[in-house]
Amino acid sequence: MKNKGFVLVETIVTAVFVLGLFVFIVANIIPIVGDYDREADYDSIETIYDMHMIRKMILKSDYSKVETLLTLPSEGYYIFEDQDICLHLSNENYCKKLLSRNYLDVRKIIVTNYTISDDFVNRSENFDRAMREYIKVMPRYNNTSLEASTHDYERRIIVSFNDGRVGNIELLLDGGY
Repeated sequence: MKNKGFVLVETIVTAVFVLGLFVFIVANIIPIVGDYDREADYDSIETIYDMHMIRKMILKSDYSKVETLLTLPSEGYYIFEDQDICLHLSNENYCKKLLSRNYLDVRKIIVTNYTISDDFVNRSENFDRAMREYIKVMPRYNNTSLEASTHDYERRIIVSFNDGRVGNIELLLDGGY
């Protein structure tokens, strides 16, 4: 009789342990899956390729046109809707075609300092929800980090596409441009 009670207690303890382990696993896996779903459109290969084309277009433009774009206002960033950035580039027609709905389908471009400040993140309420969420998870480099110190990164572009993709890419400036 004593043996049967011990087996019952042993079974209950094992069941509670297994249930606790299951709850722990589920509680830790669900947030990871949720983060993956939310961040699936961040910095995808397609997004990086598209942003590289935008960066290349900016850097191939005449410096006299781009200079105002690279000289940031006191807020520390510019926000360009749709094709507004094209007004600051010497290859305006190509820019409009590249950013149009038929090609890259760009919704918004932000030009900011390479090093994202907390002030920039706090002012992100001016941006749409997808852009705010992306800015919160974006890597932040300071001037002493290896990534920032090995290159002459001065500006960063953050691009939001109409299909929900968001990403950022640096502008490597040599000799003032």
